[in-house]
Amino acid sequence: MKKLLLSVLCLIFLLLPITVSANESVSEQSNSQPLLMVTDFSVDTGSITAGKVSKIAITLTNKHKTEEIKNIKVTFSAPDGSVIPTKLDSVHIESIAPQKSYTWSFSITAGENATSGSHAVNISMQYETKSGQVLSSSDNITLNVIGKEIKEEKPDESAPKLMVTGYELDKEYLSAGEKSILKITVKNTHASKSVRNIKFSLSEESGEITPSGMGTAHIKNISAGGTYVWEVELTASHTVTVGEHRFTVSAEYEDSDYRSYSSSDILRLNVRQSVKLKYDSAILPKKVVQGDNQTVTINLMNTGKSTVYNCTIDFEIEHLQSGGSTFVGNIDPAQTGIGTANLRVDSNFEGEVKGKITITYEDDYGEVYTDTVDVSTVIEKKVEQLEIKEEPEKKNSLWWLFIIIGLVVGGGAGFGIPWLINDKKQRKEDDLRL
Repeated sequence: MKKLLLSVLCLIFLLLPITVSANESVSEQSNSQPLLMVTDFSVDTGSITAGKVSKIAITLTNKHKTEEIKNIKVTFSAPDGSVIPTKLDSVHIESIAPQKSYTWSFSITAGENATSGSHAVNISMQYETKSGQVLSSSDNITLNVIGKEIKEEKPDESAPKLMVTGYELDKEYLSAGEKSILKITVKNTHASKSVRNIKFSLSEESGEITPSGMGTAHIKNISAGGTYVWEVELTASHTVTVGEHRFTVSAEYEDSDYRSYSSSDILRLNVRQSVKLKYDSAILPKKVVQGDNQTVTINLMNTGKSTVYNCTIDFEIEHLQSGGSTFVGNIDPAQTGIGTANLRVDSNFEGEVKGKITITYEDDYGEVYTDTVDVSTVIEKKVEQLEIKEEPEKKNSLWWLFIIIGLVVGGGAGFGIPWLINDKKQRKEDDLRL
C-alpha cells in the first residue's frame, strides 16, 4: 500500500512542472508587446544615382500573433545625407493587423555630396497598442549609391599660347610697286590665363616685300580667349618675284607670373606683276575697194614684267570678213608679237562701215584682259577698166625694096667713111710737106 502511494506522489510531482510551464507560456504570450519591423525592401533601379530619381519600396510587418497595432508613424532618414526622399520623409499608417505587412513606396535620390558605395539609412517606427501604450522600434537598411565623381582640382600650370587664326589683304593680291594693308588676327587660346607685354614682329623671306616702319608692334595685354587684330602696311618692290611669298609672324609675351613665352606662325601671300601690253597699227585704211583683200598687221608689245599668254586678235567690222580669230600666242617681257589678218571687203556694199578690233590676253594666273579699238573705213565702188583690143599690123608688100635700100645705104656708108678719113689724112700730110 505504501509503495502504491509513493508511486502516485512521484507521478504528481513529475506532472506539476509541466503544467506550470504551460501556464507561464500562455501568460508570457498574453503579456508580450507588439513588434513592428522592416522585413523587406527593394529599389527599382538597383542603385540610387545622384541626379536621378529612384523608387524604393519598404515592407513593414507586425510580428505579434494576436495584437493589432495602430496610429503608426514611419520615418526615413540617412545620417550622412547620402539619400534624400524627393517629397516627405515619413508616412502615417492607421493600423496593421497581427502577422500582417504594409508596403511603403516613395521616391528618393542621392544627395549632391553623396559618394559612391554602400550607405546605411534608418527606418524609425512609432506606434500604439490596443491599450494605448506607445511603442517604438527602428531598423537599418543598406542602399547602394552612385554619387558624383569628385575630381581633385589641380592648379592649372599650362602655358598660354598666342596664335594667328586669320589674315587678309585689303586687295586680292600684292602688286609690284604698290602698297597694301595686311590684317592679322591673333588669339590667346588659353581659357583662363591672360598674356601681357606683347611684342609682334613681321618679316618676309626674300626681302622684296617690306612692312612699314620697323615691322613691329607692342600690345599691353590680351585677355584669356581674347583676340587682337594687327594692321600692317606692306610695300612690294618693282622687281618683286611673281608667286607665293612666305611671311613669319612672331610674338614674345609674358603671363601674370612674368614667365616669358614666344610663338610664331607662317603666312602666305600671292604677288603679281602688272600686265602691260601696248599695240600699234590697229587701224584700217581710209578707203577700201569692193571685193579687195585688205591686209592689217598689228604689233603687240609686252611692256610689263611678266609674260602675257594666248594673245588673240578678233575683227568685228561690218562688210569686212576676217575668216576667224588671229592667234599671236605668248609674248615674253620686252618682246613683240605680230598679228596679221586678211580682210575680205564686201563686193555688194558701198559706203562707210564701222566695227572694232578686240585684243585678248591672259596673265600668269589665267586672268583675262581685253583691249578694244573702234575702227572705220569707206568702201568704194570698184571701177571697171575698158579692155583695148590691138589690131594686127598689116604686112608691107614692098619689104624687099626696103631691104635693097638698106643694103645700098649701108654699103655706101661703109665705103664713104674710110675714104673721107684717108682723104683728110692725105691733105694734112701735103700741108706738112709744103
